[in-house]
Amino acid sequence: MSEINYTATKKYKALTLLTTGLSRVDTNEEERDGGPRASLYEKTINTDMMYEDFLLQAPAWRRWIYKFIPVIAAEVVEAYFIRRRYDIIISWSDPHALFMALLFKLTFTRFPHVALMFWISKPKKAALLKKVHTHIDTIILWTSRHREFAINTLGIPAEKIKFIPYYVDHKFWRPIPSETDMICSVGVEMRDYPTLLDAMQGIDIQCHIAAGIARGKMFNTIQAIYDRGPLPNNITLGKLDPIELRNLYARSLFVVIPLLPSESDNGLTVILEAMAMGKAIICSRTQGQVDVIQEGITGIFVPPQNSEALREAILSLWDNPELAKRMGEAGRKYIEANNTYEQFVNHINQTAVEVLRKNIKQFNPIIV
Repeated sequence: MSEINYTATKKYKALTLLTTGLSRVDTNEEERDGGPRASLYEKTINTDMMYEDFLLQAPAWRRWIYKFIPVIAAEVVEAYFIRRRYDIIISWSDPHALFMALLFKLTFTRFPHVALMFWISKPKKAALLKKVHTHIDTIILWTSRHREFAINTLGIPAEKIKFIPYYVDHKFWRPIPSETDMICSVGVEMRDYPTLLDAMQGIDIQCHIAAGIARGKMFNTIQAIYDRGPLPNNITLGKLDPIELRNLYARSLFVVIPLLPSESDNGLTVILEAMAMGKAIICSRTQGQVDVIQEGITGIFVPPQNSEALREAILSLWDNPELAKRMGEAGRKYIEANNTYEQFVNHINQTAVEVLRKNIKQFNPIIV
């Protein structure tokens, strides 16, 4: 049984454990259009967010213990101690979800728990998820390959898995009129930039790779660029802030996303941002990147790690700007129909309501 006791009119209160990649809300920045919105999630879900400084509110004896354990573990332990202040826990990262479920299982605790998970097919994650999914009420995934993996390989009941499209803030990442005199590539995870550099050799097209140190570390995918030596004259490299990145998308005729082979949806965030900006996509056809790009309609797939095929696609689309424009317009329409921030947050809200309704007889949800 749940540890919740509702009245007929009670609205739920959530605690969200989130990945370090999700930024703290800066409402002033949102108001001046300085970056993607974040507050919509907190307002809709009616949640407290477990940022690292949340731990400072813990009693002194727990704060002392937290000095000696990893931050994610400390956040999960603190969430366990304060869970009775909330009606549901939402884990928005794989480590938080797995450790929270493990702690519930080890302590024989039943508590409403929704997990938003990114890459469950990695062997260690998969092995742990197979053991602890009993203490997650609903697992939200946005990759069809992962949904199939969860059901067919891990044996998780299909009714426990919810597949929903991931989101982009389509109000920040929006079409902006600009001269399109270049192309770009963005991101760090599972990127294949050596293949892109090979494809761009001798091409009279300017390309900026918007990448650098991410989450406090230099990814091997970026180190591979430096290992090749000096960049060609038509390639520039450097991390950009949201406004700079939006301007880069606007100047680019299309966006190239070279990926290493993977069964995950690597590149999804950039794909959604670029499509929301009204840009066509050229992307490596990996096993995991199957749910968003529509071949020939919103973008072009090329074989992974094939510089000749990538070069051909780049030249073909560059020489046909009207096609690139039509693909970009189709991409924007697709985003508006399937991947807005509002749609995503409402999916999470509805999932939380469904989980709580399994534990209570009467419930008055928050609806946007």
